[in-house]
Order: sequence, then structure tokens, then C-alpha cells
Amino acid sequence: MEENENSFELVESRDAIDLVPVWEPQVWWYFAAAGVVLGVVLLVMFLRRKKTVSDPGKERREAYLEAKGDFEKGAGSSAREAAVRVSVILRRYLSKSMREPALFETHEEFVSRHDALKGLPEDVRQSLGVFFAKLAELKYAPDVAEEAASEFYSGGLELLERIHTQ
Repeated sequence: MEENENSFELVESRDAIDLVPVWEPQVWWYFAAAGVVLGVVLLVMFLRRKKTVSDPGKERREAYLEAKGDFEKGAGSSAREAAVRVSVILRRYLSKSMREPALFETHEEFVSRHDALKGLPEDVRQSLGVFFAKLAELKYAPDVAEEAASEFYSGGLELLERIHTQ
């Protein structure tokens, strides 16, 4: 036996494509593609949605009519109840028509805030401050002298008219 003879024979592959690895998509690729498509759809829907345009004049008129109706319903209660009711009606109107946080503030917070009612003339602001002070005095006083509740309603309605015409 001869040892020089090589028993290994070098054979070339017939197709080179057999050497390229086969790519098989994994499951998470499908979820990633679905997420991208969903994100694009949501972005398009967000950008194309119609923005509701609110008319500040309409909101102010509606708040005025609501407050005026509340004033007309309010007669016939005690002075303390009238003071509370008139205060709430005016504060709700200010909150809706002028975007004031007056409905959620105490009397002291409202009066001490420098930017309160900045859209109104100074005389109306002062009249409103004095009126709210009188209402607060009646609301929180231990002994209430019974005054005519109609005075508070008429005073509140007069202030409402002055504020609304500004």
C-alpha cells in the first residue's frame, strides 16, 4: 500500500446559492409591521380630525341667559340664602363667560388675585369686589340681619348686566 495516495477528493458545490443562508421571518416581525401600520393610521386620523371651533360670543351669551334665568327664579328666600345663591350665580357666569376660576375660589382668594377680571374696566371690577364683600359678610356672619333678599337679586342682576355689556 502506498501512502502517498490521497483518499480525499475535493468536490466543488454545483450551486453557489446553497451556501446563502435562508431568511425566515420570525413572528415578532409581523407584530412590528402591524404596529407601524396602526401607528400611521392613528397619526393620519389625528391630523385629519376636525377641530371644534368654539364661539366665545355664543358661550358668553348662553352663560348670560342662564344667569339671568337663575336671577329671575331666585326670589322669595332668606337673606343668607339669597346671598349664597347670588354669589354662585355671578361666579358661575364669570367662570363660563370669562374663564375665571371665581367659582372655585374663596372670597379672599378672588379679591386678592391681581389678574382677576382683567378684561373689565376698573369701576366694574371695584363694584363687583364691593358686592362680593357684602355677600361674603352675609354668608359667613354668625348673626344675619334679615334684609330684603330681592335687593341682592336686583343688585346681582344689575352687575350681571354691567359685566355682560363690557
